[in-house]
Amino acid sequence: GCSGLFSTTRGADETFESDHRIRKAPPAPESEAVYLILGGELAGQAGQYDVALDHYLKAARLTRNPKVAERATQIALFAKDAPKALEAATVWSQSDPGNPSPKRIAAILNLKQGNIDTGVAQIRALLTVRGVDLENTLIDLVKLLDAEFQKEQALEVMAQLERAFPKMPEIHFAYALLATNKAEYPLALEQTQKALAMRPRWNRVQVLQAQVMAQMGDSAAARDVMRKALRDDPENSNLRFILAQLLTKTGDLAGAEREFRRILSKESGNPDARMGLAVVLLESGKEDRAKAEFQRLTGDEKWRGQAYFYLGLIDARQGRMREALGWFDRVDSGPNEFDARVNAVTVLIGLGRWEEARMRLNDLRTRYPNEVLKLYLLEADLLVKKKDLHAAFDLLTDALREMPGQRELLYSRALVAEQLDRLAILESDLQAVLAAHPDDANALNALGFTLADRGKRLDEAEALLARALKLKPDDPAILDSWGWLQYRRGRLDEALNYLQRAYKLVDDPEIAAHLGEVLWESGRKAEARRIWGEAVKRAPDHEQLRRVRAKYREAFVR
Repeated sequence: GCSGLFSTTRGADETFESDHRIRKAPPAPESEAVYLILGGELAGQAGQYDVALDHYLKAARLTRNPKVAERATQIALFAKDAPKALEAATVWSQSDPGNPSPKRIAAILNLKQGNIDTGVAQIRALLTVRGVDLENTLIDLVKLLDAEFQKEQALEVMAQLERAFPKMPEIHFAYALLATNKAEYPLALEQTQKALAMRPRWNRVQVLQAQVMAQMGDSAAARDVMRKALRDDPENSNLRFILAQLLTKTGDLAGAEREFRRILSKESGNPDARMGLAVVLLESGKEDRAKAEFQRLTGDEKWRGQAYFYLGLIDARQGRMREALGWFDRVDSGPNEFDARVNAVTVLIGLGRWEEARMRLNDLRTRYPNEVLKLYLLEADLLVKKKDLHAAFDLLTDALREMPGQRELLYSRALVAEQLDRLAILESDLQAVLAAHPDDANALNALGFTLADRGKRLDEAEALLARALKLKPDDPAILDSWGWLQYRRGRLDEALNYLQRAYKLVDDPEIAAHLGEVLWESGRKAEARRIWGEAVKRAPDHEQLRRVRAKYREAFVR
């Protein structure tokens, strides 16, 4: 539709020479513009946006018509041609000086192209134009600065604007928003305080201030800000929802539940508040109440997948494995899809359906190529639990062919190799890990303990475990290994010291087996019996405890 933009007259199209022969005259600007616009529209419809842009830009230069310049700007932005968009926006601004839109576009395009001083000057001019949407203009600016500028440069642009307009609250809000995005929390907090001093009941800034305080670790202050905002605007469900989320994150589950219920008492159909309530109930251990809320959410399109996932979790926790599997298998999209599929595999293992679990894991590796490592490790763990160590070893070997040198795979295969008594492979895998990651305390510990446990190369074991202990001085597994090494060296008092420290930190059956043995050999047989007895009650089939029972039969005779 260009008929309203231009008018033509017959006389503009032709002239007469003195011999009265008719000759075509050069097209008048209006006629040329019509042809350019028609050509531009046809090119656009054919998907030839570069041609459409050239036609419209020529028409804009020719006519200085704001509607034509606006269309040229839109096409240039769509085609991501920043220089031509800037030219078109400049023509548009000049032809419609009272309109803030082209000024805003030109300012942002200048900043994008690195013309910082020009861009800032244009934004300063724009912020004084009557009728400009200050808040959204500045939010657009923040998005651009956050995405395309280095932190220092982005913050300097906002600092220049703050110096130019110290009494404009929108500037302080935008500056706070940018500082938050760049993790400059003290600066962000200072700017929210300035904005709220000028406009005390500005919800958007109150919410941002609370978020900044929470990021800085001051949850109490964040809650106070949100509660004040709600006192000023008690009917605002959005503020109440944000307060409830904040209470959830800071562990005040009772407070969060209360706020979510307040929202639902007025807006029973608010699915976001219902999901918040359901999650809080689940985290509070109120599983049956949570289940009722999640079941209601299965009718909501937005939350259905997550509701199915949580219903699966609740049934799995309560031992209803078949029902849990049904829920997990219904999750076919959304953020919990992968976790639901993995949980379904775990449930199948719980049901003893090992082969089906392995088939699903194989399928998942194809469907989720970015999660292949996690899935290999899960399947290996499954096979170890099933006591199919040879299959676990072969699987990890296949995985290492696919991902040579991968740290977790090497470490996992080393642990399986140890159980298969394939010590050469254990050592080569752990040495490969340590060659790439010399400060891997777990690998140092695993290799050092294996050497100590076999009673061979004790000096080498001591060097490895000393490094591990320096890296993680309070790790119970490493304390256990060091204590066991001292026992192998005949240093019973030192062994007891470290093993007792390890056992205090975690009452693990393997540590109990070691501690009991050292106590027994130190003549403290009653203590050894007590430690072993407690451990056997908790883990009767543990391999290290079976070893102890075979070695010290008299300790277990009633």
